[in-house]
Amino acid sequence: MSLSSVAFERIHHAILSGALDLGERLSEVPIADALGMSKAPVRMAFAELRDMGLVTIVPQAGTYVFAPSTADVFEMSSFRAVLETSAVDLAMARDPHEVVTGLDSALFQMRAALHAGHYEKYGQADREFHQTFLKSSGNSYLIRANMLTSSAIEALRVRLQSGEGNFREQSFDEHNQIRDLLASGDIAAAKEALTNHIMVINSYMKELPAPATVRSRSNTRSPSEYRDIFSRN
Repeated sequence: MSLSSVAFERIHHAILSGALDLGERLSEVPIADALGMSKAPVRMAFAELRDMGLVTIVPQAGTYVFAPSTADVFEMSSFRAVLETSAVDLAMARDPHEVVTGLDSALFQMRAALHAGHYEKYGQADREFHQTFLKSSGNSYLIRANMLTSSAIEALRVRLQSGEGNFREQSFDEHNQIRDLLASGDIAAAKEALTNHIMVINSYMKELPAPATVRSRSNTRSPSEYRDIFSRN
């Protein structure tokens, strides 16, 4: 694995896990020091993260963890809903049994992780549930298109699930409902439930932690703090 790939994986995980704050300024030098590499691979990682919508690079100002507006989240979730419901149509036409079997496998993992309090594993199984539609669709372009917003949506979901309330339990119930509707052959109702499930994030936007004050947060990050964050990967 190249150094830029290592930097990408560490920073990507730190953003998705919530270890780095929304809107936080990222400093090349301390991050490079923490990862034991030069600034060049870190800069390349920033560019890749920017293409995924996870960071914003502002000329002459710096690189910041993304901090989406309510309009941004609505557009991202709407885009995802269109992709996944299209994938459902294709997947169910190709092999309904494969779809339901894949969903059952993901739900089994989600249930076990939820009961054990392993929330990172729950998130991984949650992603696998949604990937089932895309993988079974037989359309590689849908999978590629999904990558444009999947990481940003995941980062927001993690932050919502770390707060108060029963967001995770409600989400699990919604996944079960979608699976049951597909198993019964009611594709239209399943697509409606899937759309509602994806779009519900817009109702929770006010519960997201406020983005970090511009530049102030980055000034408190030392190489040792970054090392601690990246060691959790």
